[in-house]
Amino acid sequence: MNFSDRRPLVRELEPMPFVHNGEQTVLLRDPLRFSNNSITLSPAAYWLVTAMNGQNSIDDIRRAFQENFSSPLDMGDIEKLVKILDKAFFLENDNFQKYKKSIIEEFRKSRIRKSSLAGASYPDDPAKVSELLDSFLAGGAARENPPFAIVAPHIDLHAGGAVFGKAYAGLRNSPAETFVILAIGHTLAEDFFTCTNKDFQTPLGSSSIDAEFLANLEKEFGEPLFEQEFAHKVEHSAEFQVLFLQKIFGGNETSRKIVPILFSFPEYMDDLHHPKFNAKRINRFSAALRKTVEQKNGKVAVIAGIDLSHMGRRFGRKEGVTPELLEKVERDDRQLLRLLADGDREVFVEFMKEVNPQNHVCGFPALYVLFDLLNGRKGELMEYRQNVEGDNDSMVSFAAMAF
Repeated sequence: MNFSDRRPLVRELEPMPFVHNGEQTVLLRDPLRFSNNSITLSPAAYWLVTAMNGQNSIDDIRRAFQENFSSPLDMGDIEKLVKILDKAFFLENDNFQKYKKSIIEEFRKSRIRKSSLAGASYPDDPAKVSELLDSFLAGGAARENPPFAIVAPHIDLHAGGAVFGKAYAGLRNSPAETFVILAIGHTLAEDFFTCTNKDFQTPLGSSSIDAEFLANLEKEFGEPLFEQEFAHKVEHSAEFQVLFLQKIFGGNETSRKIVPILFSFPEYMDDLHHPKFNAKRINRFSAALRKTVEQKNGKVAVIAGIDLSHMGRRFGRKEGVTPELLEKVERDDRQLLRLLADGDREVFVEFMKEVNPQNHVCGFPALYVLFDLLNGRKGELMEYRQNVEGDNDSMVSFAAMAF
């Protein structure tokens, strides 16, 4: 097949517009993190990428570009761009599928889930990361009666570190032997949950998985737990929680184990008719998890690693965030947190159906499951914050709670 007849299909990528040296550019990266590559493109080059939808031939794309931009385009320039995309594994083709299979298999065989954020979101030097976490924890206080559960953020530490600290300081005296981490699977797409049987490694040490807990959970649920385990490979929402636990209890503490679980499902799950994403199956898993927690006879603590609302251009809105919008989002968030603190899941879900299409609370599925595990325990809000990025470009909100 001639190059001009090829119909390249670009994978679903995350575009991040920004200005560099006074010129508009677009950074492309893989939201599923199969590829760690990124590509910076001019607006014209990005237009070409959006036209590579598997339906248009290269010749179709070249002609359309020339019509839209009133500018000639050399076939060699398109070929160069296609090669760059292919090398970055940004095209849906045999090259990507072979690569994807190899890295999934490599992760499957590993006994360790290595840190994906050390050296990027936090220092990879143990002393430096320990000092950083100490500074965050200094803003909180240990509790004489440690909570059964906490809500902590999963936003980057530079933005939410102090709120992490408020949540985790209260766990210092926890008698728990197993920490169940309800986190968000930002790349989870083929099921509503996934567990992992890999120990978590960070610069502070290694945290062991509670294999017995997972075996009991699998028995109670009656289905495999690890089918989508690859989603754990680069997920930050669980890694940050493990990092704080290691700081509090010691990085290689063998008597305390972890059970990280990723969730991804919408607030309207009871309207879904899907073999995997449906309310009946979600509730069955939640009930199995609650029963498994109860079997530990009080030796479990639960952590929900969640963020709240996501607003602005970074999250698909055409406009940034205004003071009026920030005020409205805070009212919505605080109402959400009040419903969570009171334990009224039915009202919580109805409220989420009302506001979440606009507010994009990514933590919803973990909070939904948390209601089951709380079993009527009441909550206390310790901190609420909004992190506004750029010139009111985007905002993420988050909180610290104890139950």
